[in-house]
Amino acid sequence: MPDYRMDINGELGLSEYSNIFDYMGVVDKKDNFTITLDNAKKDNINIITSMLKDSKFSIVNEGVDDSGKYCINANKQE
Repeated sequence: MPDYRMDINGELGLSEYSNIFDYMGVVDKKDNFTITLDNAKKDNINIITSMLKDSKFSIVNEGVDDSGKYCINANKQE
């Protein structure tokens, strides 16, 4: 089970959402995927979690880590 990680710095725009969507296509079933945001707004978080759920990911956990960044950990379902 590989672990994939995507760190996003700064504001999120269409390009970043497109990159997230493309990266989700690389993640295989049962793989782990972590997205870290350093400038997360509630709307951004909601959009990303919706994208993950719509692409058959389960959100394992999410929240602010020790460094103050917002992390979303997800697994791709079978």
